[in-house]
Amino acid sequence: MSENKNIEQHYSLDERPFLEKVRGFCQLVEDRYSPYLTDFLNPREIQIVEDLANYYQLKFFVSSNLETEEYRRVIIAPDYYELSDDDFEIKRLEVSYARQFNTLTHPKVLGALINQLGLERQVFGDIIINDDGRIQFSIASHLANYAIMTIKKIGNVSVTLKDVSEGNWITNQENYSHSFVLLSSMRLDNVLATVLNLSRSRALKLISSGKVKLNYRQVEKADQLITIGDMISVRGFGRFRLAEQEGFSKSGKAKVTINSMLRRRKK
Repeated sequence: MSENKNIEQHYSLDERPFLEKVRGFCQLVEDRYSPYLTDFLNPREIQIVEDLANYYQLKFFVSSNLETEEYRRVIIAPDYYELSDDDFEIKRLEVSYARQFNTLTHPKVLGALINQLGLERQVFGDIIINDDGRIQFSIASHLANYAIMTIKKIGNVSVTLKDVSEGNWITNQENYSHSFVLLSSMRLDNVLATVLNLSRSRALKLISSGKVKLNYRQVEKADQLITIGDMISVRGFGRFRLAEQEGFSKSGKAKVTINSMLRRRKK
């Protein structure tokens, strides 16, 4: 019990259920002496799996090391295991549609996949849309044919899905905008208010209502200190990263570069 407590103290309360789930994965690997393949996980979840795999002295493999890919599958394995790329059981599907007449967005594609297929977000990897409007997404391989047969429309746009070989995969081309802000404090509430151009009270409300995540972890402490490299996502607004600090202004405020993917809000 004391060992479990030592592990848990490094994670927030909202991460404890996932921590327990991963502990179960590791115990299965030990008991059965065979590898375990996870669903698609976000970077914070991947870090937790790696931490636990190291704690249990198990091997740990991630489906891709590309920085442009956010959601990945993980294999936890005993010491004898040798990795083959096929073991991740991932298919890449492309959405074919009349690109010259229609525009499809990430939320529309994800909504169609979840609602029409009746599946959880965890069985899908990244949804990638390049500058030409080509759309691809990763999916657990055993569900690929089901998706191909089922998805015929996204919104009111007719589509077909097809399997894509690895040589024809497109890479993520997320278009981040770059801006500069002056931060009087690196507290979470001040950073939110400044970057999103909100009142401090509105920023506090977003934090207290659980709509803010810091590095994929829900955070409800307004005085949480933010550092360069941290990513903040706000439900309904998008996300941004503190990319670089370029010294201080004459008034002592930190000059920080922000890389953001923020949605335009209706006034």
